[in-house]
Amino acid sequence: MSINKLVGVDCGGNNPLVQLSNIVRRDAALQQPHTQSDRFVQEFMAQNSQIPQTFNMNKLLNNLPKESPQISSASTSRVPDVAMHMNRPWAAAGPSSSFMPHTMMPNFQMMQQPMLTSRPMSNVQIQYVNESDIEMTNNDVKTKAQEYVNTMKDDDELAYNQFMSFMKKISAGEMNLGASEQTDERKMSREDILDEMIDKYKDEWDKLSDVTNYWDTEAANGIAKEYSFTEGNVMLENKSALDIGKEKLKMGDIPGAVLCFEAAVQQQPDSAEAWFLLGTTQAENEQDPLAITALKKSLQINPTQLEGYITLAAAYTNENMPKYAFMTLLDWLKASPKYSDMFPQDIDIKQLGIKELEDHVKSLYLKAVQLNLNQIDPDVQNALGVVFNISHEYDKAVDCFKTALMVATDNAKLWNRLGATLANSDKSEEAVDAYHKALHLEPGFIRARYNVGITCMNLGAHRQAAEHFLVALNQQHKAKSLFPDSSNTDTSSSTIWTTLRMVCSFMGEHDVAKLVDDRNLSELNKFFEIE
Repeated sequence: MSINKLVGVDCGGNNPLVQLSNIVRRDAALQQPHTQSDRFVQEFMAQNSQIPQTFNMNKLLNNLPKESPQISSASTSRVPDVAMHMNRPWAAAGPSSSFMPHTMMPNFQMMQQPMLTSRPMSNVQIQYVNESDIEMTNNDVKTKAQEYVNTMKDDDELAYNQFMSFMKKISAGEMNLGASEQTDERKMSREDILDEMIDKYKDEWDKLSDVTNYWDTEAANGIAKEYSFTEGNVMLENKSALDIGKEKLKMGDIPGAVLCFEAAVQQQPDSAEAWFLLGTTQAENEQDPLAITALKKSLQINPTQLEGYITLAAAYTNENMPKYAFMTLLDWLKASPKYSDMFPQDIDIKQLGIKELEDHVKSLYLKAVQLNLNQIDPDVQNALGVVFNISHEYDKAVDCFKTALMVATDNAKLWNRLGATLANSDKSEEAVDAYHKALHLEPGFIRARYNVGITCMNLGAHRQAAEHFLVALNQQHKAKSLFPDSSNTDTSSSTIWTTLRMVCSFMGEHDVAKLVDDRNLSELNKFFEIE
């Protein structure tokens, strides 16, 4: 075989890997099978079959010339298809969470070392350098190729093993075939490569570092900046919507009051009272995200409306946003004429971690309690109960709410919070009593009704739980009369529907569960005998 013919073929441009792959294919086809060399090749390919490479050979190898017709199938099977092992996808690394685009980053893995034989090593000198800096001329390639062909002439098996080791080092980015003796060479460690890639992908790292900031925002937690109003509300045409809403609230018509207050804030966008009533009523209506948006609007207009801070903090707690709850409770202290002086001015709240923030807020409210040991401030006790709920200190939270109720016995929201705290501390029977007191004060308190159903579920009273959920849904259904096209309007809570379906499944009533899927309230009322 002619050396010029081996090294002179121009397949794939000046890329040395393509030319060397061509050489070994042709040489392997002309040799007799070697059992030991076959084993080394198979082991080499098995070692690297799962390791991602740092370059793509597929496109280059497509340009290799096909074997000549006289080569038998037995001989061509000696060298496996290199493209199958070299064309590996890059691995993606990204945050897991629901919800954001993943940033694709390369995953680097070091190549395994080639297998060594006990045979004497070839005297061919190999130069090492990072693969990304390889630049060679055709003459350099021809020289190296000729050296390897000469080696193979002397000892076929040794040459074959040496060539596979040679190819492996190339794929690992360790060898520079074209560097001359006068060319400065450099070795790059794994750390150098990583530093170079970090610099190259600096923008991507910056984006990843901002991910946690995004998930800490209200938008990421489903809290809209602007309130989403119900469409087709006939109360928009009634100039007395605010007063009518107050009357509906007294009657226990929570959904109807919501629609009246929605009309009122659209009629009077600068009314802090209308926004406050809308927010507190939506909280009772089991709609915390909407309640948060409305209460924030109210406090922006009138920061001195102290009750809004406590309700807002409770809503943030329900939505599992403790940081915002703590910040809101600090805002209450700063806005309160009685406690604003005790607020420290030398602490940057934004720099505190969540645990530090919790401890800071807790210490301030305990100091507020100590300022008036002879007098109970229900607002301070209420807020402290919220803080203890967040930290799962339920016994302390129960004490706070009970203390507040000693001077505010007619506060349905406090009774509901006491019931929820008792339920969280595995005192379900006591929780039901607290919920019933809340419902006695406000029969239309949908959140309290829903909480009773949850407690019944915990006690295993599934039918009673379903009945409470249906009562809540029927109350929300009453608001449909305030829409021109009531058949296409649904004012009910998806949370309540979902929980009701779960209860039906627990009961084994799968046909009834289908009625829940269809939101067929009339048939469900018949089954559970709800009038």
